[in-house]
Amino acid sequence: MGVLQKIALASLLAALPLAAQAQDKPLTKIKVGLTRTMIVGATNTAIEKGYFKEAGLDVDVNYLDGSASFVVLLARNELQIVEGGVSASFFNGVKQGLPVRIAMDNVSTPIGHWMVLRADLKDKIKTIADFKGHILGINAPTSISLYEAAKVLATGGVSLKDVTVKTVGFPQMVAAFETKAVDAFPMPSPWSTEIPAMGLGVQWVNIDDVVTPKPFVLSVVMYNTEWAAQNPKVAQGFFTALLRGGRDYCDAYHGGPNRSEIADRIVRSGVGRDVKALETYNWGARSVDGKANAASLDDIQKWYVEQGALPEVQPMDKVLDTAFAETAARTLGPFTPANKDSRKPGCR
Repeated sequence: MGVLQKIALASLLAALPLAAQAQDKPLTKIKVGLTRTMIVGATNTAIEKGYFKEAGLDVDVNYLDGSASFVVLLARNELQIVEGGVSASFFNGVKQGLPVRIAMDNVSTPIGHWMVLRADLKDKIKTIADFKGHILGINAPTSISLYEAAKVLATGGVSLKDVTVKTVGFPQMVAAFETKAVDAFPMPSPWSTEIPAMGLGVQWVNIDDVVTPKPFVLSVVMYNTEWAAQNPKVAQGFFTALLRGGRDYCDAYHGGPNRSEIADRIVRSGVGRDVKALETYNWGARSVDGKANAASLDDIQKWYVEQGALPEVQPMDKVLDTAFAETAARTLGPFTPANKDSRKPGCR
């Protein structure tokens, strides 16, 4: 063996322990709260494709029931991240000085939600005005579902005072329609398609046609600000990896070659009946740069103030911090869908 070969071999052998150390370096654990909706596609893709692991993270997913109690868990640092709907409880947490803030968009126009009417009522309730005196189902008190429903009802001159509001968790929606416990429900995908397919309901009003300003920010990624301040590199690593997963989701949204793969991942998370059905549904969009529309967030919190669920509007700099999303977008660069022929709005 020549001198140069011996030097090269010695260098390689010396580097091996360092590589092993890098691989053996313990991952930083992050607890993330998710609701069982289509949004799981991005996060679980980032987990299964190793994006979080590449960032040195071990992400522990905790599924939530859609209630607003996540704000307490987030403020106590029992969860470091929560992906879910914008709620009055979140804004109240900001008002109280809790260490919670929004970092990124998670679901925004088009969201793919419908106000679904019970099938046996379709010939009795023909206009929004006809819904007075009926029962509206929502997934959690003061949730974003209530805001969506109120926007729909307002187009027919109906207020929330004109209806009975009943709380029904997403997993119980089918039973609520079967037992006629509710008359209509603002539903996300896949339920907005599956319940009509079961003959239990009809797609009545497309919520994307009603809610403004656009893009309407339905769901966001929230984080514990104290944790992020103490672990800025860890937090940035999480948001960058999540945005990678979100862009994979957007490829699937536009009918890219990975649509079946993402659909399978969503179904395995407990959302939807099967992959073939899920592939045919309208998926909610999201910002490929993680940008959450401040005008939409401001409109939502003003509505909560009008309803008496909030004492006052909070300044947007206390509600939203775009720094993590902006850094993630710069790191990943521009996004172009794999299916360049797609003309679908959103996820661009």
